[in-house]
Amino acid sequence: MPPLTRNPHLAAQPDFASERFQQAREQLIANKGDHDTVAQQLALAWTLNNDLEKQEWDRQVHQERQEALEREIREDEERERQQREKEREREAALQEEKKKYRHKHTPVPQDAVIPTDPIVIPSQVAVRKLQKGDYVELYF
Repeated sequence: MPPLTRNPHLAAQPDFASERFQQAREQLIANKGDHDTVAQQLALAWTLNNDLEKQEWDRQVHQERQEALEREIREDEERERQQREKEREREAALQEEKKKYRHKHTPVPQDAVIPTDPIVIPSQVAVRKLQKGDYVELYF
């Protein structure tokens, strides 16, 4: 059965006693019956058919909801998988950077003392003279 495009729950029963259904009533009257009886039979037939369409509509709506729910679950799982993959790539990039630039990522000890006095670094000439054992003037 092709998918229904209109909601049969909202369909209104036509007036089978009207001129529009005159020909259908006359064909059924030929098989015995009067206009009122035939109109009631047409209404019953329409009601039965509409009930079948309502059941099909409800089944179709339920199936569409299930498919939408399953699609949403798949999309959520895909999003989570992509998020995990990005996190793994970030971690791998950070590990690679830590390997390349070890000094950049060395931890600083929390109890390290920062010197308050300036550090005196002697000149290269003075260091060489001291290494040779020569006399070095304090101020030259």
